[in-house]
Amino acid sequence: MSISSLSDRGQALASNPARVDFEVFMDAMQNLYNKDHNPEGTFPLNVAENKLMSDVVRKKLDAIIKLNEIPEWVMGYTHPNGHPEVRQQVAKFMVAHLCQCPIHENSIAFSAGASAIIEASSFVMADPGDVVVIPAPSYPMYTNDLGVKSGMGRYDLQTHFDIKDIGSNAPVTIEMLDKAKKDLDAQGKCFKLLLITSPDNPTGVCYSKDQLDNLAGWCIKNKVHMIVNEIYGLSTIDVNDPILKDEYNHGLEFVSFAQLMQQHKSDYLHLWYAMSKDFASSGLRFGILHSLNEALMEGFSNSNIPHMVSNVTQWMIGKMLSDDVFLQDYIPNNRIKLTKSYKLIIAILKKLEIEYIPIRGSFFVWADFSKYLTEQTMEAEDDLWLDIYKETGIVLTPGKGFQHQKKGLFRIVFTAVPFDHLEVAMERLVQYLRKANKK
Repeated sequence: MSISSLSDRGQALASNPARVDFEVFMDAMQNLYNKDHNPEGTFPLNVAENKLMSDVVRKKLDAIIKLNEIPEWVMGYTHPNGHPEVRQQVAKFMVAHLCQCPIHENSIAFSAGASAIIEASSFVMADPGDVVVIPAPSYPMYTNDLGVKSGMGRYDLQTHFDIKDIGSNAPVTIEMLDKAKKDLDAQGKCFKLLLITSPDNPTGVCYSKDQLDNLAGWCIKNKVHMIVNEIYGLSTIDVNDPILKDEYNHGLEFVSFAQLMQQHKSDYLHLWYAMSKDFASSGLRFGILHSLNEALMEGFSNSNIPHMVSNVTQWMIGKMLSDDVFLQDYIPNNRIKLTKSYKLIIAILKKLEIEYIPIRGSFFVWADFSKYLTEQTMEAEDDLWLDIYKETGIVLTPGKGFQHQKKGLFRIVFTAVPFDHLEVAMERLVQYLRKANKK
């Protein structure tokens, strides 16, 4: 493959995969487990998709198409931030179910997926060379989403080494932000964005309202944009479940950052959301930006033109989110299924005496497999990850890319396959790791 004809950006993109696990994931997808037809098949537990609820959403959208006439506006151009009627529908949904505070339709915009929202809004907020500070470990694809087009650098804020040090608590403090700013100032770099994910990826922790308020106050004072990604906001675990409740030192529930945005009314506070996780529809490509910064929303409407959500998708999503009867059933049912699969995972981890972070929300568990490494290096981590796949057919998300200092941590997505498939996958993992212990 010749890449010399490309730009420097193009050469870099052609030479480096977006995800380190992409090739293995694609291989696994060609050989999926099926009890009857492919009992030796694979289990891709590395990509955060919600297969537990996807059939429910698909059937709902199928019914919308069959029972409703597609409106005339779908066939033409509309506002770059989204059709006004759909923005009204989505705003009402956010008020009632995600944010529990006033949301005006002019303060939200749609883009073709979470990645597009991140890319388009960061392009407007930051200049090339500006820095986004992200607590580590954190979602690897933030590097591309924030860096490829906007040219931002990524500063990984190391909040802990051993996962047992934080329990189920979100670990970011004002002191850590002060240190990061001091480090970046000394390098002559601009601390432009603070990116928080709540519930977090990969740890599954949630930030309390007081924590978010403290971080917001620091950002406003230092003129740093603070963005909270709430893409898993309605995918929470029942922390009061009898089997789980003892793992949590307090009963903290998810609180939307929108409430603090409403309180402070600052140009420096923003929120990202998308339909891909909570509503099991990553293929529909529907991301949401919420901001009270009017200049940002105007600039976003221009940068977003190549990333607009198709009108037919907007129409379907608007119809679905306007159906309160559907939502009142869907949201708690999602939580029940998430909790059931999560309990299966941690039962296995406890059996194997593997440390993990008790989650409050999300689709995954961040677990410490470092005792199975031949040595505490990235190479040994890669070897273990690939050997697990080779011997069991299970693809985990490798720690490489999450920018955590300790080696041997993996993300296990427990929503990527149906519950009965997850049972088979976990039994394979138990057998593999017990053999590894005996070597």
